Amino acid sequence: MAAELSAQAHTIVALASASGIAGVAVVRLSGSEAVAIASALCASTNMPHGQMQLRRLREPLTNAPIDTGYVVYFGAPRSYTGEDVIEFHVHGSPAGVDRLIAACCAGGARIADRGEFTQRALGNGKLDLAQAEGLLDVLHAQAEHQHRAALAHLDGRLSRAIDLLRQPLLRVTAEIEARIDFAAEPHLAQFDRGPIRSLLLDIAERTQALAATAQAGRVRLRGARVVLAGAPNAGKSTLLNALVGHDRAIVDPRPGTTRDTLEVATAPEGVLVTWIDTAGLRLATDSVEVQGTARALGEVLHADLVLWIIDQGALPSALPATPAPVVRVRNKSDGPEHPNVRTDPQWQQSLAVCALNGDNIDELRRLVVALVRSLGSIGQGAKVAIARQRHADGLQRAEQAVRAALAQLDPLAELALELVAADLRDAIFALDELTGPMTPDDVLAAIFSEFCIGK
Repeated sequence: MAAELSAQAHTIVALASASGIAGVAVVRLSGSEAVAIASALCASTNMPHGQMQLRRLREPLTNAPIDTGYVVYFGAPRSYTGEDVIEFHVHGSPAGVDRLIAACCAGGARIADRGEFTQRALGNGKLDLAQAEGLLDVLHAQAEHQHRAALAHLDGRLSRAIDLLRQPLLRVTAEIEARIDFAAEPHLAQFDRGPIRSLLLDIAERTQALAATAQAGRVRLRGARVVLAGAPNAGKSTLLNALVGHDRAIVDPRPGTTRDTLEVATAPEGVLVTWIDTAGLRLATDSVEVQGTARALGEVLHADLVLWIIDQGALPSALPATPAPVVRVRNKSDGPEHPNVRTDPQWQQSLAVCALNGDNIDELRRLVVALVRSLGSIGQGAKVAIARQRHADGLQRAEQAVRAALAQLDPLAELALELVAADLRDAIFALDELTGPMTPDDVLAAIFSEFCIGK
């Protein structure tokens, strides 16, 4: 903790906008010396909170001009980090930005670490860890559907859902610990397990329900993995190219051209989809094809949605086992049908497309989008979905601890309030890890390492 406080005593600086040539660049300073450093650069101490001031920036020692731009001051605690913050809005010249940052460092600042501005905001209570992860997801969002879900986390919806589980646990734990500490008090001598059991059962069920949104949340925030699978020469690569709108996969009339998986991300109708082309599934005859087949089967097993593709003029191949929903697609619809396809009700009810001339490709794409939206649906009444594995793990630990407390409170069990309190503290600790107060340092380091330097 002392090292953390010492690190936060330094004023930090970094480019907060995208690097490279641009019309405008934003350089951010945060810390106790931010105002002094900025005042030296613009030779002015007139910095009203939240007002952009046009200033000529110069190197303090040489008086050499750096740039002319806007300077805006956000005083602690009314800033992003909760510290004094200065933002320089200058021309987006890489050389000019480098000189400005160097001048700030010469004045006593240091270059910020990845995510350090946000980590300081976390430490100063400007946001919690779930919101910080939401910010990271907003920054990485590539599709509208994904962006909306990330904003919900940044807005604090997940944090509020967790707090609705945590607060009643705190109250129950406080009541039980009071009974332990003051067991001799007459008004605490009688203990009715029923109301507390009912409350804890409700908390356990709501915790389980929130944990169950993991797949939907992952699809919302990470997109869906849609796997194109089938026998060799079914036209999977041609279909991939048609679905993404450009030639991404190598196409050849000879079977077995695709030996490895190929991923392409697009955002049809604002929904992020990662299309995955796979090797044809058949009894492999060489080591490379064996590896390709194994990878294809692995993708089918871990897909969110499988497009099972056949050449309608060939004998249909068997679908491998998968927990994912499957869309059957008859490719090469401009050609003849194999008798087995013609007489199989499942294939007759499937979607017929021609990847080569584009027939029904738009319809297939719309069907995939609709199914992905359904996979990302969390149902009526639910306001937010979790999106990270650590969220699911923490909620599962919390639920297990609450159910352990419930077992201790069973009417047939010998009452041991100390054990009940210990289980409830474990549940609270698991929830606290999700929003930040009790999160291990290695988890924090992993999360903030995903941020850019200026955030």
